[in-house]
Amino acid sequence: LRADVKDLQATKKLMGRCDIGVSALPEGLNTFACRAAIGAGVHLVDLSYGEQLSELDAQAKRAGVTIMVDCGVAPGMTNILAGYGASLMDEVDDIRIVCGGIPQKPVPPLGYRIVWSAQGLVNMYCGKSKIVRDGRVVEVETLSGLEEVEFPGIGRLEAFYTDGLSTLLSTMKGKVRNMHEKTARYPGHAEKILAMRDAGFFATEPVEVEGVKVVPRDVAVSVLDRALRLGDEKDVTVLRVDVSGKKDGRDVEHSFVMVDYFDEERGMTSMARTTGYTAAIVARMIARGEIQERGVVPPETAVVKMFKRFVSELQDRGIEIEETSRVKHSS
Repeated sequence: LRADVKDLQATKKLMGRCDIGVSALPEGLNTFACRAAIGAGVHLVDLSYGEQLSELDAQAKRAGVTIMVDCGVAPGMTNILAGYGASLMDEVDDIRIVCGGIPQKPVPPLGYRIVWSAQGLVNMYCGKSKIVRDGRVVEVETLSGLEEVEFPGIGRLEAFYTDGLSTLLSTMKGKVRNMHEKTARYPGHAEKILAMRDAGFFATEPVEVEGVKVVPRDVAVSVLDRALRLGDEKDVTVLRVDVSGKKDGRDVEHSFVMVDYFDEERGMTSMARTTGYTAAIVARMIARGEIQERGVVPPETAVVKMFKRFVSELQDRGIEIEETSRVKHSS
């Protein structure tokens, strides 16, 4: 059905026909869906960033509704893995998250193809990123902190800070010493994006072009959407979450690695699989009554209790997460 999600009454009526909803709307529009779900008394799983939705927590609790925020791949699956790794420890020292959706082979000019929203992509590359350093939330420049990472079957990639911790900043507050999230791309991507950003192509202040005022970022989004839209290429999603700390007085580390490829049989991108299946699995858990927390709920607090079931259901859909644990021996 085609509907205007900003029409609260119409959206409430639509949601009232369902047991549970899943919102795959862009950031900003998802707020309307969440308000409609609360008004309709229907649980909702939302893929968009959920920090701004915390104001709806009291309303959702009064309505007896679960609004599960940040429930895609990153944030979402990454948060769940980080939360589970942390739950296995007495003290958490570091949480390091790396995730990226990329073509299976680098494609000119940026070694990248868009498998989600061009607007979201450009926004992700701008502004500051929040990380935790020595127990304090600090802001760093997005695209900084460049490092090399290796993924099995893919090889060497680069990773840089992006603002993807979201609800982990609240749920892990006071519990972790250092925590960051980075995005993975093929080597050289960050340098090219930085050149575009620093030259002003992502600016939001209008500039005049032949007597017409245009917003550079709007132009950049339109151009990049056309130039980078996934064509015949196949994508792959890479993810790594490392959690280190102490258990029974020993230094331990738990690592989770996923490399998920385009689904040839169904013609489905890996980004769709890893994002959509995460949301669908959690939606069914809520609908079955296995998750009973009410209000605005982050996945790392609720789904962690169902972690084995969650991973098993991903596996049933062909998404494999390799989990390893090791005790660090002091020299």
